[in-house]
Amino acid sequence: MMLTTVLQNPNTHSLRALVAKIFPSLQWRHHGIGVLQAYVAENVEPEIRVHVWSRKLLKPGMDESGDIHDHRFMMVSHVLTGVVGHEEVIPEVKTGGGWRMMQLTHARAAKESAYHGPTTELPGEFDVRTNTMFIPTGHSYRYPAQRFHRSPLPLDDERVAVTVVEKWQQSDAPARILYPIDKPPVMAFGHDMDFSLVAGVLAKAMAALQP
Repeated sequence: MMLTTVLQNPNTHSLRALVAKIFPSLQWRHHGIGVLQAYVAENVEPEIRVHVWSRKLLKPGMDESGDIHDHRFMMVSHVLTGVVGHEEVIPEVKTGGGWRMMQLTHARAAKESAYHGPTTELPGEFDVRTNTMFIPTGHSYRYPAQRFHRSPLPLDDERVAVTVVEKWQQSDAPARILYPIDKPPVMAFGHDMDFSLVAGVLAKAMAALQP
């Protein structure tokens, strides 16, 4: 059974114009899965972020181990430009399955230390099943809290996508990652942003938002 709900969004044009208007004032952080994130509304229900996706932002090795994660909130994502990969990852308990889980300190709680804070290995071994889809411009998708997924990026380094993400019913539950036993996970934070790289990606995203 698919966990993701995908719908066409009739308000994409208006939302894209709004994001283009506020885009120069946003404050960005670099998440190693290949995305820049900026809050538009924080500490409210829902919290809202703008995301800019590019393979150029992917930390080396993270697409092999470290990018499969869950959220402590129900996510609604609106694709304003480009195409966004979305892969449901369903772990199944299996001795010798080849996958492990790690509990993280969520990014906000670990902000002062600039990384995901203390990590805890969780018990058990797992096998995984996946459902992969690609969400085009003009569509929105919803994904439940505490379910694993990843956002596969296109091989073309020049492609960008821009999304607006709503974070609903956020809890204090720790975030988790799922990773191959034989490949230690690459962490999403704990690195310095390459501002020249970021500036180029943001310029391309801003151009893509224009009518």
